Amino acid sequence: MPPDGVRPPSPRRLGLVAALIAGAITLATLRGPGLTIDEPLDVRPGRDYVALLARAGFGFFDRANVDRLFRDNAEHPPLGRWLLGIASKTFELFEAWLFGPDPTGLYVLSGRVAPALAFAALVGLVAAEATRRWGTAAGVASAWSLVAMPRVFAHAHLGALDTFITFFWTLALLAAARAIDSRRPALAMIGAGLFWGLALLTKIHAWFLPPLVLGWALLRLKPARAVGLASGWFVAGVATFLLGWPWLWHDTFARWSAYWGTGVNRASIQVLYFGRIWKDVDLPWHYPWFYFAVTTPVLLQACGGLGLVRGWKGRREDPFPALLVASIALFLVLFSTRAPVYDGERLFLPAFPAWAMLIGLGASRAWERWGGRRAGRVAMAALMLGQGFGTTSMHPFGLSYYNMLAGGLAGADRLGLETTYWGDAVDRVLLDELARRVKPGEVVALAPTLYPGQGVATTTAPLVRRDVVIQDEPAAATADWLLVSRRRAYLPAAVLARLASGRGERVASRSRQGVILSELWKFPKDATGPGRARDGREDLRARPL
Repeated sequence: MPPDGVRPPSPRRLGLVAALIAGAITLATLRGPGLTIDEPLDVRPGRDYVALLARAGFGFFDRANVDRLFRDNAEHPPLGRWLLGIASKTFELFEAWLFGPDPTGLYVLSGRVAPALAFAALVGLVAAEATRRWGTAAGVASAWSLVAMPRVFAHAHLGALDTFITFFWTLALLAAARAIDSRRPALAMIGAGLFWGLALLTKIHAWFLPPLVLGWALLRLKPARAVGLASGWFVAGVATFLLGWPWLWHDTFARWSAYWGTGVNRASIQVLYFGRIWKDVDLPWHYPWFYFAVTTPVLLQACGGLGLVRGWKGRREDPFPALLVASIALFLVLFSTRAPVYDGERLFLPAFPAWAMLIGLGASRAWERWGGRRAGRVAMAALMLGQGFGTTSMHPFGLSYYNMLAGGLAGADRLGLETTYWGDAVDRVLLDELARRVKPGEVVALAPTLYPGQGVATTTAPLVRRDVVIQDEPAAATADWLLVSRRRAYLPAAVLARLASGRGERVASRSRQGVILSELWKFPKDATGPGRARDGREDLRARPL
């Protein structure tokens, strides 16, 4: 809190400052994670959208162009991919100037600027709303907690859709809550519906929001008034969704039905959970609750618990914390059913901004209790800053973070949990080490891979200069070099057997907290027969990122 006589910052000003700081930190660290599997699949369509619009103008909306453009990427609405494509096209010249041309032509690093800016806006939004409702201490703590959540921060570095839906979901939720309480709720709800439409245009998760908005309206207004406002909000959102996705303008019923089927008519994802590999629809009900508990630093979890208590005690005067709790519970309960869930926290990432606000509410209560003295202020500030250790120590592998409830990453490894995400640990540090060692023409394979061309997309300019293009997993049986991501649910037995055969040498690895996340192996052409595996590993943890 500011000293006596100093005017506290306005919610907007604090939100702007928080957004600028979060954006600067995220943009400065964008090159850290390796290429993850969804990034080429999301950036490439976005670049195609931008290229066709520039080339065809209003002809973009001709049916032939629409059919050709969206037919292989209609599993998600287009807004997130538009943002990725705009960023990738806009910043590719700067990327080429700073780091050299991207041999894949995708410029994923440039595309990552868009989710980084969305994360900055999210931090600013949460900070401003918490400050407006509960004061400066709550706003500062809410903003900081989002940055200090290693997995939330790590997702902001990936050219994928998850940070976008997290931002637009939160924006739509907060806008609707404020609209219902405004002086002119009818007009405000139409505007809030437009924000919901943007969320709908990002990912299917946004369809979970109407029950929350209707429930909040019924809590705050008379039933007839509440239903009327929620209906206007709903129509505005759906109209925005339909207008924003040209794919649905033609064969609307068939394509609408196919869109709703994308969550169920798809291949199952394998998930390692407590030592057993499950199908995504068969995971125990507690999977999302467990990951919600173990992917945020423990002191922040304690502040969130304090926020829950404070929200419950003040529920008559301020029911807003109940809306935040409901938004979190909606995701956790939904993914406790037979709905597919995987990748730890990723599919319920929009729950974390609401939790950050409850953390801010709890932290403000602690500040009121102990922040009146200098020693108390210093101690609390030090404790909160210390919660950023997970983000800094795990970067760029924040998606491998587990808090002390799981015993950290090493404890999670012992428990039989997945220790790495989809390829983020096969980063440029490991790839540069490969480029330094590989001889022209040698075969390099990446394992595991989930779609054709994943290895090609991972290939860097230094490798191309060595006449090397990374091959997909099928080449792993005979490749001279193996790049291995320790995603255990997908590491095939044949690859594991080759690593254990004793014929190869592990020459480099990337690790955190003593747990290997990715490896580089060399297999001599003339090596035959079994033997003890050599480990000439150079641990690259100390290399600059």
